[in-house]
Amino acid sequence: MKREIKVEHLTRVEGHGAIEIIFEKDKVKDVKVRITEGPRFYEYTARDRLWGEIPKIMSRICGICYVSHRIASVRAIEDAFGTKVFESIELLRRLLIVGEFFESHSLHVYFLALPDYMGFDSALEMAKEYPNVVKRAFKMKNLGNKIMKTITGKHFHGENIIPGGFATFPSKDELLELKEELEDIISDAQDTVKLFDSLEYPELNAPAELQMAISKDSFSLVGDEVYISDGTVFTKNEFEMFVVETFNGYSMAKQSTIEGKPFLVGPLARVNLHFDSLRPKTKGIMKSMKVKFPSANVLHQNVARTIELFELALEGVELIDRLLEEYPMSFRVDMKPKTGSGFGLKEAPRGTLYHKYSFDENGRCISANVITPTAQLQANMEKDLRTLAERLVSADDGTIKKYAEMVIRSYDPCISCSVHMFGADFETLKIVRL
Repeated sequence: MKREIKVEHLTRVEGHGAIEIIFEKDKVKDVKVRITEGPRFYEYTARDRLWGEIPKIMSRICGICYVSHRIASVRAIEDAFGTKVFESIELLRRLLIVGEFFESHSLHVYFLALPDYMGFDSALEMAKEYPNVVKRAFKMKNLGNKIMKTITGKHFHGENIIPGGFATFPSKDELLELKEELEDIISDAQDTVKLFDSLEYPELNAPAELQMAISKDSFSLVGDEVYISDGTVFTKNEFEMFVVETFNGYSMAKQSTIEGKPFLVGPLARVNLHFDSLRPKTKGIMKSMKVKFPSANVLHQNVARTIELFELALEGVELIDRLLEEYPMSFRVDMKPKTGSGFGLKEAPRGTLYHKYSFDENGRCISANVITPTAQLQANMEKDLRTLAERLVSADDGTIKKYAEMVIRSYDPCISCSVHMFGADFETLKIVRL
């Protein structure tokens, strides 16, 4: 007897996706996560563009994590041209990343994930009974927006991030104001950790065979090499030798594997791999938590996000202190285009992001490739859904749908990011069947 369970429209995620679970004789026959948005041809659009145009184009892949795409893009361009930027530029980029993570993580944990555990359909409904929780959510998210606006000029798609550095630099008073607000937010970040640690999470232990993050030795959101939980370390130049993209025929997003295996990236992978290298204050909080890391429960991704929020609040204060010590400072270096390829790696809120560009002697783009976290996570999402379905085989359809959506939401998938592709060949469209 065949039984089909479908979630036609995933809610509280960024973009449009669907779930399909098929049982046959009380056995899980098939599980699919279908990305249903149309392709947007960003990689193809980048062709023949001059190097200075590339970041503003590629950052439009996503409105939430545009900072990640922009920084990965400028790092790839700088790499292609052999440009080395000043330490002050790297410090300000890292502070900008703190803002990006605060905006994105706060949005997800409070507004998209928390209603599932509090018994509400939305955060706005939750505000009636938990007004202080929702106020805290807005406070944390708004701080992320403020950091991004201060550094880039706008809350979203700020144009101040350019190859070689920044077009302008924030004033000393602006940095001091951000420092004061970051110091104030630390207690809110700690309360957020406590809140999400106190929630009841269904048992869904589904160990990832492989986990991946930037840097082997420490928690880092930018870098030039990648670490896999099996001990493998590879450079940004080798990324496509290890992370292989394929089309599965039912989704508009490419699906990534390592040696044919699904793998985990994102907050849970980062905290699992690097919890020993977090700041002493962060580790002190983690020791008293009910949820322990490393964790194999995919639903603990939300707890991992709150740990990152606390860690990054501390980092933000330290970054501003270092910037103030060097103030005033140089915030831009000259760029000289040349023939070659460059690679940019960055941890986006949802996981490791990869940009690659090749240029001619005039700095005009010959080819581009972007591998987003959600595209990398699709295979692992399907693996976790299969584990869930096998455990809930005797449950009713409504229960399976409810928990299936919770599993997908725990990944905070940026579905729109994952359909940027089709840069290599329009013929690729022929093999995608929706």
